[in-house]
Amino acid sequence: MLEIKNISVELKGSDKHFLILRNVSLSLKKGEIIGIAGESGSGKTILAKTILNIITKPVVKTGGEIILDGKPIVTEQDFRQIRGDRISMIFQNPTASLNPVFTIGDQITEAIRTHNPEISVKEAMERAEQLLSEVEIPHPKERLRAYPHQLSGGMNQRVMIAIALSSNPEVLIADEPTTALDVTIQMQIISLLKRLNQEKELSVIFITHDLELLANTAGTCYIMYAGEIMEKLSSEDLKSGNIRHPYTKSLKACVPQIGEKREYLNTIQGTITFNGNEFADKCVFSGRCDRATEKCFKEKPVFSDGFSCHNPY
Repeated sequence: MLEIKNISVELKGSDKHFLILRNVSLSLKKGEIIGIAGESGSGKTILAKTILNIITKPVVKTGGEIILDGKPIVTEQDFRQIRGDRISMIFQNPTASLNPVFTIGDQITEAIRTHNPEISVKEAMERAEQLLSEVEIPHPKERLRAYPHQLSGGMNQRVMIAIALSSNPEVLIADEPTTALDVTIQMQIISLLKRLNQEKELSVIFITHDLELLANTAGTCYIMYAGEIMEKLSSEDLKSGNIRHPYTKSLKACVPQIGEKREYLNTIQGTITFNGNEFADKCVFSGRCDRATEKCFKEKPVFSDGFSCHNPY
């Protein structure tokens, strides 16, 4: 139902030519959960914001198409019709996203009435209470009168999910929704997203830096590096280690396994790089890759068979 075709996003106004996203493509089916993972700075959040056209200068979309149900979304008017209505987004820091001087009820009813202005305040408050019940917040009527600082991080994240669901969207973009939450609360949020996906046939784009969380949540996984898709694989392949791209393999090797004895943690040598003009004709990961050959520095690999690499596993 949602197609992203060859999206490119640049940082304008700098001396050097800097691409935040380079020819990124992915697709999302109705009722599907897809996941996107990669290091900080790989472009995951910018991709999510580009889908909703909420990037601002000097960050500019310079190419590609966003297609929803076969219809290209082009103008700002097009995006306004889908933003928050057909596609909603929850951000990784709910405390920063919620207004500290308004109650939870005020903030949810504002979202409800923005998309349904004909609804009365009383009806909106009843709908808000129902939404809090749907996201499994106990004593929803009392919570409507609470302020964000009176709730835990996990509760606030559930409130953000309730706000995102207030317009009955078809697609939910979850940008690292479990960041800064403890493991038990993380799994409760993931369980909630899965339940909403099944009960409402809600399509979900799940963004994370945690490969294990990715494999346990999404059906199809996309691995990003420096603004490019390195590999597309199923959650089963990610769990079993049936991985083709050296970057995905390296990321997975960085995570200690239960029962494994190590004297030190594995790391990927070097740091993530800016994707500039110099990577138009070579692999963007070549400088950090232990399988890189001369070809990797002279010819950019084409994304094919689910990966972008000259020397896959």
